[in-house]
Amino acid sequence: MFLETLVDFIIIHKDDLQDWLFVLLTQLLKKMGADLLGSVQAKVQKALDVTRDSFPFDQQFNILMRFIVDQTQTPNLKVKVAILKYIESLARQMDPTDFVNSSETRLAVSRIITWTTEPKSSDVRKRSRVGEDFPTRSASTCSGPGEGNLEEKCKQVD
Repeated sequence: MFLETLVDFIIIHKDDLQDWLFVLLTQLLKKMGADLLGSVQAKVQKALDVTRDSFPFDQQFNILMRFIVDQTQTPNLKVKVAILKYIESLARQMDPTDFVNSSETRLAVSRIITWTTEPKSSDVRKRSRVGEDFPTRSASTCSGPGEGNLEEKCKQVD
């Protein structure tokens, strides 16, 4: 019941929730890391989809980068996969100019690369390679996660 209400709440009040986006997005991603019934997982995914479609992409991208580099966060493998899936779907909708070549973004990409080298992280490795079918964009910004090989794209710095 709560997740259906949350979806409606986001749709109706999205203009007033900009300051709440960090909490909303990170808590939904953490929820995806829990052992959930399929029906509950589908509702959380619906809330994530509505969130992605309701807020500016660049703001979401920056929040994700901040969340990934936050030393106080220790996401489990399921949360890491959820983050990578979300970044991939977000990156597919973003304009090249939305990607910010900042030290935080470079650190986040580096952390994602580190995730792929962890033992027991085969799902993370698979998810990090999914975006390799992205067409290469000719922008002077560092391409975001989910666009081609992460390590190579991160090296494309201004």
